Amino acid sequence: MVRAGEALATVPHGYTILLPPGWIRVSLSQPLDKAVEDITDRMFARLQRDAFPAERRKIEETVREIVRKAKADNGIDLYLPVEELHGVTVAASFIVGGLFMQGEVDALAALTLSGQLAADGSLADIDGSVGARVERIQAADAARGEIVDVATRHVDYAFPIPNDDRRWLTVTFSTPGGGVPDDQVADALVELFDAMMSTFAWKIQ
Repeated sequence: MVRAGEALATVPHGYTILLPPGWIRVSLSQPLDKAVEDITDRMFARLQRDAFPAERRKIEETVREIVRKAKADNGIDLYLPVEELHGVTVAASFIVGGLFMQGEVDALAALTLSGQLAADGSLADIDGSVGARVERIQAADAARGEIVDVATRHVDYAFPIPNDDRRWLTVTFSTPGGGVPDDQVADALVELFDAMMSTFAWKIQ
């Protein structure tokens, strides 16, 4: 029984993020081939399935690497655009993943533990959860098996799940911009991602 003035301590069972037109959410719990097929079908939604087979195979190879890497990084969901914007393909994506903490860990330390090393960052309030936001530029490194061979702009969020401080969510965004990670295209995409994160909400019921 909950007394007057007391909040019901409930652990969320999920979350929502409002997406702009052309963006989709792909669950990484499904088999790799199914996730790749779902994304590619959405990209070619306006065409017959057998149209442009060479282009489709090339897209499938790229998508497969994106999904495989996201799964390897303990991703839960992958978000990416599947439609062109003003006739231009948008090169950007973000991954929602999970962390399990032993004891109390602050937000910036959580990003460090998740592999998102950064010199500094700022606090972020995500639907009542106080976490951290870190922005960085990552140089291309063939040894890491990067999908793209250019530098990329990254924005990382980390914040605890309400009423369960041992579990955290991390949200990692990346884009090469228009070919340079600090150009106007990258700036606009980072602004778009932050706008999406401002809509993040926990599912309580």
